[in-house]
Amino acid sequence: MMSNIPKLRFPEFKGEWEEKKLSDFMTRLTRKNSNNESSRALTISSVDGLIDQGEFFKKQIASKDTSGYYLLKKGDFAYNKSYSVGYDYGSIKRLDRYEDGVVSTLYICMSLTSDTNSDYLTHYFDSMKWNKSVSEISAEGARNHGLLNIPTEAFFQTKHFLAPSSQEQQKIADFLSNVDSIITAETKILNTLQKKKKALMQKLFTQQLRFKSNDGTDFPAWEEKKLGEFCKTYSGGTPKSGTADYYGGEIPFIRSGEISSNKTELFLTEKGMENSSAKMVSKGDILYALYGANSGLCSISKIDGAINQAILCIKTKENKRFLCNYLQYQREYFYSTYLQGGQGNLSGKLVESFIIPLPCLVEQQKIADCLSSMDSLIQTQQKVVTTWQQRKKALLQQMFI
Repeated sequence: MMSNIPKLRFPEFKGEWEEKKLSDFMTRLTRKNSNNESSRALTISSVDGLIDQGEFFKKQIASKDTSGYYLLKKGDFAYNKSYSVGYDYGSIKRLDRYEDGVVSTLYICMSLTSDTNSDYLTHYFDSMKWNKSVSEISAEGARNHGLLNIPTEAFFQTKHFLAPSSQEQQKIADFLSNVDSIITAETKILNTLQKKKKALMQKLFTQQLRFKSNDGTDFPAWEEKKLGEFCKTYSGGTPKSGTADYYGGEIPFIRSGEISSNKTELFLTEKGMENSSAKMVSKGDILYALYGANSGLCSISKIDGAINQAILCIKTKENKRFLCNYLQYQREYFYSTYLQGGQGNLSGKLVESFIIPLPCLVEQQKIADCLSSMDSLIQTQQKVVTTWQQRKKALLQQMFI
């Protein structure tokens, strides 16, 4: 029984796939940006591919002098050895967005040397099927500044199974590119809905758009209050890590990246709660992220659980959905204003000092309902995008070896 055959294959193609070394179809690129031919510093995103640092990070993190960087031309490939969640052995991406760009010499850069279909290879590298071969040359536990210890020479000796004919490679590439086009189109619809919600929030919260009461009369003027005047707040804590009987219980332990989720990765025991400052929150409470990349994100908890010190629980008799939407709308403003330039972390005291404009409860409800309708459209479209992304992931696993 032939083993070098993908699980899912177009019926007109037969025979085993060919095992090749990376060096059989790729050659290393060490072309330097010596003449400053390109000023576009690139980074590799597992989702967005090779992308301008300014676009991805909102700033350039490369050195001002990029003459020592590798110069990539459109169609060249680069391997980022940095590991991240879901990408244990980094990412290999082709430069598609721009005519040229420069990358750090920590990357391994490559170009095609054979008639292997370039589009086919971009999908192959997205399949992560090459991870097994790379894992065999990666020095276990040897990592430097988040980079895997993968010798360049050994990297080009890694083994890969490729479709033997250009016709099969082209058909696979065309099929998967069509799936990508669908994902792009559905994502565009999602982005449009998100922009519409943002524009709607702008009109509602600046009172350009006002609701009227059921009898057609105007609602009262909004009042400004500090959040601490009408809310009670508290944050939690984290049980000592490494203490086995603190973890693995039945109490969901909500961290800042999970405030809008209905599940958590960690669970605490009663003993973990008793021996830490972790505190319980209830489904329906407002959760506000205080620290890190999620700082300023706000959501209404979907579960009962415990929170750590990076989350502030907000309890109020005002409309929770109204307040949560307002906090989310003003995220950047609050973060930059109250932290004087956005340095450091937020705190419960700072959040309590936020000035919140409050309409009457009936108008709060109307605003919340209006935004919830938009949220429903966004959530439905997000499911469409996620479904197609999952289909693509499944196809990649079955169409490559």
